[in-house]
Amino acid sequence: MSAKNLPYSVAKSPSVYDEYKFELPELYRQIAKDELGEDDSVREHALAEMRQWIADNPHIRKCRTDGKFLLRFLRFQKFSVPMACKALERYLSVRELYPSWFKQLDSNDSSMKEICEYAPFTYLGQDSAGRMVMLVRFGRFHTEKHTALQDGRYMALMMETVLEWEETQIGGCQVLVVYDGCMVSNFEKWSTSELKIIMDAYSRSFPFRYHEIHAAGLQKFGRPVVETFVSFAHSKLREKINCYSSIAELEKYIEPTMKPKEYGGAVDLDQLSHAFRKRIEQQREITLGLDRMEIDVDHYASIWNSEEPLPAETGTGAVFKQLNM
Repeated sequence: MSAKNLPYSVAKSPSVYDEYKFELPELYRQIAKDELGEDDSVREHALAEMRQWIADNPHIRKCRTDGKFLLRFLRFQKFSVPMACKALERYLSVRELYPSWFKQLDSNDSSMKEICEYAPFTYLGQDSAGRMVMLVRFGRFHTEKHTALQDGRYMALMMETVLEWEETQIGGCQVLVVYDGCMVSNFEKWSTSELKIIMDAYSRSFPFRYHEIHAAGLQKFGRPVVETFVSFAHSKLREKINCYSSIAELEKYIEPTMKPKEYGGAVDLDQLSHAFRKRIEQQREITLGLDRMEIDVDHYASIWNSEEPLPAETGTGAVFKQLNM
């Protein structure tokens, strides 16, 4: 289905929708059944309920209603329709309340193209357990060319891209973070509020199913900022984060067939980064099409403000001083 043909519900009763077809390999059908309680009947009924809820909700004015999009949230909440609806509301809210971070995510934008060329995120593939494996090389974010906001927008672009893949929705993800090549300026440019906004997206507002997060090689000068960043994560996500002093310790969590040459394997990271960049570009219209969704911003802003507020805008230089005293 092309971006132009994606259905957006604006009526107060569901109209005709695309007929969803499960077309993934059998591995994912089994994972969906065992881990999420998903089968054809459960999926059909849950999609119908969620579409009716969207149509009846006076605060959601326009929303994608195709199966692939709504299944992001149903799979995230193991087919609890009420919880999936809440997850959708939070996702729509964060996009509207922080548009400079999460809207107009255009892979053709000059800064996005530059960051993609540096390849701080590389999709290694799906492992034998069906999980998406993403390698994050934090030192590849340019220290001076791009602001924290631009880096954050690239992260959001990446998130929207991979959430469109049903393999990611079902199999979840394993994240590998390496900090080799980082400088102090990689961390200093992030303010406390910027750290909180992007962590909120990672751990609460975007429907990611994390299995494991492994990080290695963090230099001493980066620890205060990373600790601050992780402190904003949901407690369940923090439990899945494992840190190692050396990258060699992290390598054992990479399946041999997916191990890059840099870590003793045979995989060419440049080729994989190029392929990932192409997939981001191919999904450009779908990602930009998400901006067509509309909500009652005042209504959701009041709910958002009743929750834990963002911290004051504080440079991480101050964070360094506070945590190193």
